[in-house]
Amino acid sequence: MDLFHVDETVWKKALELFDRTEKSFEEDVETVKEWTKTQPHLPEIMEDAKIRNFLILNKCSIEKTKQKIDMYYTIRSLIPDFYDDSNPKLPHLQEYMDVICSPVFMTIQIYNISEIRLYEDCMVGEILIFDMQDISLDDVAKFTPTLLSKIFTVYKNVYSIRLKGLYFINSFPYIRPIIAFLKLILKPKVFQRIYVCEDSAILNEIFSKETLPKDYGGQGPSLDELNEMLKAKFREYQDRFDLLDKLRVNENLRPKKLNNDELLGFYGNFKKLDVD
Repeated sequence: MDLFHVDETVWKKALELFDRTEKSFEEDVETVKEWTKTQPHLPEIMEDAKIRNFLILNKCSIEKTKQKIDMYYTIRSLIPDFYDDSNPKLPHLQEYMDVICSPVFMTIQIYNISEIRLYEDCMVGEILIFDMQDISLDDVAKFTPTLLSKIFTVYKNVYSIRLKGLYFINSFPYIRPIIAFLKLILKPKVFQRIYVCEDSAILNEIFSKETLPKDYGGQGPSLDELNEMLKAKFREYQDRFDLLDKLRVNENLRPKKLNNDELLGFYGNFKKLDVD
């Protein structure tokens, strides 16, 4: 079983969703690719597979796709917490593949997974599952407002927050501060897609029996098996992660200065947000 199973039917439905034909979509890909060649500050010419996903993430808007591709590279310098020392081969990230880790390292791994998905997946929407079964109050306290703001900033400015659902399963009352803060920084229509569940029964409504991991009563690969598949996928893309260690924009060559952002000042200054 592939970690990312995407066939032609998935892509066909995605193109229909955004009123594109295969021909017009590939023309959009070429338009964006030619644009990247005119941007001297960008460190590489992005591959077609990734451009396709950025178009899907931005509902096939060429201008929004250009902005997100630019930020995909730029954000690595703006939020070094997530991108310096983020190579999956590093010992501390190897260790944290098998144990509950800090929110920062968990976020780094999620973005590493997103890197692979840009090549192999069709990123038409996100369903995120957080199992709180073995999470302590101390673990939750590590999700500070500043950290959550940075996570939100990356998803908004790079991945466009194509969130279909965010589920906290096997949850406890002490998750409430996180939910309260998310309500502050997310648009109402996005916040309404967050669900806090006392158990994992909701997963049977979201996933087919064949997809749901054995750990939750399904017939799909277990969480341990999925973890091993992910490790293998990281090894498969090791050359790419080695290259990402070096890829940074050259601001001296940027044709047009960046606009400031509501949450992230593009010089690394985050606004203070008051949380009750």
